[in-house]
Amino acid sequence: MDAKDAARKIHFDVNRPIHLARRDVFFERAVELLYTPMQNMSTADRIKHVEVVISMLKTAERHAFFAIQSSATVTQESDFLRFLKLISDNVQSAHSMMQHQLHLEAEESFLCQFLSATPEQCVLPAMHYQRRAEDILQGLWNVLQLAHNAYRTLKQANLQKLSDEEQERYRKAYDSFRADVTSRYTVPVANNNGQPAPQG
Repeated sequence: MDAKDAARKIHFDVNRPIHLARRDVFFERAVELLYTPMQNMSTADRIKHVEVVISMLKTAERHAFFAIQSSATVTQESDFLRFLKLISDNVQSAHSMMQHQLHLEAEESFLCQFLSATPEQCVLPAMHYQRRAEDILQGLWNVLQLAHNAYRTLKQANLQKLSDEEQERYRKAYDSFRADVTSRYTVPVANNNGQPAPQG
């Protein structure tokens, strides 16, 4: 390892508690937002809501990547990074279905005009896209339920490998990020289908 690589490793070692805190806060909030009931939202509002989730998952993914650049990683971290990418891909797919639905529902729908279809003829494919988005999200909720214990185990393993001083830095950073994120992105108390969001 040359001097540049060594300096880089030290940088990630020093900042590991902060990266872990960001990873955890943004993942947990993304999951809470995913469990928010969307049945009464308009299609446009669903799209905006899901875009926030995607942004949060990307932030969690980025800091998960930074965290595994240190010399104190645990085995499950690489798998968790891959898991975050899979979850993000799923949400992106649901987002695409919602956008297709919105294009078909719009009063001045370019898609309906291009297809030379009447608004009535566009209703059925719009419903099809809505169902596909709901199916994707339902499958995602099931996977997230399965992930609850694995995530909690990973989080505990990460904390156990931190020194007392690093644990304190993690907790302060976590509390600060959590307060900021929850104040900016509020969600209803009840989760979708009454299911709890996986948190540590």
